This record gives sequence, C-alpha cells and structure tokens, in this order.
Amino acid sequence: MNQEIVSRLQAAIECSVFLNPTEPGLTYDELLEVGSRAGFLAGEVGDAAPYAGARHLKMILPSDHILTSWKIIFYEEPEYRNFDAFDFVISELNARVRSDGAKHAQLDRSVVVERALAKALRRHDIEAAITYQVMSGVLTENGGVLRFFNNGGVRALPSEQRQFLAGGRPMPKPDRARVYDIVRDVIERRIDARPAHIESLDAFAEELDALGYGVFRLWWKQTVAELRRGDAHSAPVSVSVLAAALVEGALTFVVKHARKLSLSVFRSRDFDGDPKTWKLDNLVASASSGGADAILDLPTKNRAELLIRTRQRIHAGRMLSEFPTGVPDIRPEEARDAKATAEQVVRRVLDWLHKFPPTTRSD
Repeated sequence: MNQEIVSRLQAAIECSVFLNPTEPGLTYDELLEVGSRAGFLAGEVGDAAPYAGARHLKMILPSDHILTSWKIIFYEEPEYRNFDAFDFVISELNARVRSDGAKHAQLDRSVVVERALAKALRRHDIEAAITYQVMSGVLTENGGVLRFFNNGGVRALPSEQRQFLAGGRPMPKPDRARVYDIVRDVIERRIDARPAHIESLDAFAEELDALGYGVFRLWWKQTVAELRRGDAHSAPVSVSVLAAALVEGALTFVVKHARKLSLSVFRSRDFDGDPKTWKLDNLVASASSGGADAILDLPTKNRAELLIRTRQRIHAGRMLSEFPTGVPDIRPEEARDAKATAEQVVRRVLDWLHKFPPTTRSD
C-alpha cells in the first residue's frame, strides 16, 4: 500500500473535523474526490481509502490510531486549532469538578457553546474544540452532555500541555496543508448551490461553448487526458508543464468574458493585444486582483505562482538566469501538487463563472 496516499487521505479526514466539527468526516466518494484532486490516480486512491480511516455509517472518520495521537498535544504547523477555545472547554469542566466532584461533573454542550460565545469565541472554534476532545477520548458526550473521560478529575489546560511537551517547537503537518483547501471546498459544496463531487477539469470543458471557445474543447480534453495519464514519478516535468498549460488555458479563456462584463479583473492593458503576448504570470496576478470580482484567492494564487516557477524549466533562458548553478530536480510530490493546483485553479474559475455566468455566447 502506498503510504504517501494513505497519509494524504488521513490528513483530509482530520481536516474535516477542523472544518465541519458538528458533522465531521468524509463520505467515501468525497474521499476519492479529495485524493484525485490531490494529484493521485483514481485506482490508487480507491485502493488506499480503506486504510485511511474508520467507516461510521456513511462517513469515514479518523482511525483509532490517529485519534490516539490527538491525546498528545504538540504545536503543529499549520495550526488549525484555537487553543483559547480548547482551554475554555477544559476550564468549564474543571470548574464543575471543583464544585460538584469528579463523579458528578458535567455540562451541556449547548451551555458550553453559549458561554464561549459570550466570551467572544467563535462558535466554529468552540465546536471544533469540543468535537476534537470528544473524538480523542479526553471528553465523553452522551445526549449532548459532556464529561471528562472515566469521570476524571481536574485536568491541565491543553495550551499548558502543548507548551510542556513541545517546548514551543511546531510539528510539521505538510499533508494537512496540501489538502485543507480541497477538503474545505468539498464540504462547502454540501450546502451551497454549486455541483457536488464534480471533476473541475471535466466541468470546464462544458463551459467553453458559452465562453465562445467551443472549438478548443478537443484541445482541453486532450490536455486533461494527458495530464491524468502522466506519472508523477517517471515524468514529473511533463506533468508540471501540462498542469501549467491548463491553468493558463482556463484563465485565458475567461479574459474576454470578464472584460465584456467590465469587471475589475483583466482590465490591465496587458490584455488589450493578441492573446499570444499574454504571460501566465500576468494572468495569475490579474485574476487575483479586483476585490469582489477576483477569481483566485490568496492561497490559490500562491500555489499558481509556485507552479509557474516549476514550469519555467522548459525555458532554457530563464533557467540560465534563475538557476545559474543548475536546476533542482522536480520531486514526485511537486508534480502531484502541480496536478492539484490545476484542479484548484480551474475550480476557482468555475466558481467565478457561477457568480458571473455567460448570459449569451461570446461574440
């Protein structure tokens, strides 16, 4: 079993707890989508999925092994936990232990949440703190009533445990960072009006007619097919170049639509002339500007810019200028990130088209 894929899927399930604490977990189909959008092939994702978590009814939740590791509080990078919220939950139950004794100490979850809100903590953060500590076995929840596990007594605050165990040094969680935005998008699609569980690269082909570029459907589909067949281990450069081509294509195909609507993106004079003069760097920069009209958010812009730098190795002149002592190899994980970046950028373009749909075929 490919442990790298399992680890990436495990991180995705963990992220679901941080992102949707009142309904944690991912369905099997959502997990497959996350894996595919993270740059892995459908077959290997399907093979790894059963090893990534524990199935509970329709949802896949973190495995017992992962939950056991949650009991030990370290600094993490990136950090998705609000420790003011974690400390608040424990402090509230500690107060009940002192008042009522360990055997009788309990609080309604809803009461803890309302008290936290009164202290200016975010509902999402306090819900995440409760769910995380229930799932890790620090707390138990029965009928909405919270208790310390095994009727335990006063406990140290999580922030104190973190400081004592880690000494302030963060534990890197790179897999979480790679899938966090993908999982967020998958979860948001459960409740908004956008299509759920749809491959963005396939979906964009269906938008080309409305944008006036239907004749490029074949080019798009061929490029997508080659990207998916590409092997991140044996052909990382090819994979990265194809991913960048799709990013460039998706942004290029919406320039005329944005300018026709007089939106604040692509208004630069860089896009007045022949499209063959447009540069990917400028497309990404302009797509990230324009306030409410912007196509790319900051995390997606940053990923696109990393992809651009990777893609530049096909230009010998830029390599000589930027890497005079030699170009570093593209690692397989960078190629997989390139695939995931293409998926993410195109999905942002699709979301933007949902917000500003082509009402008629472009002239």
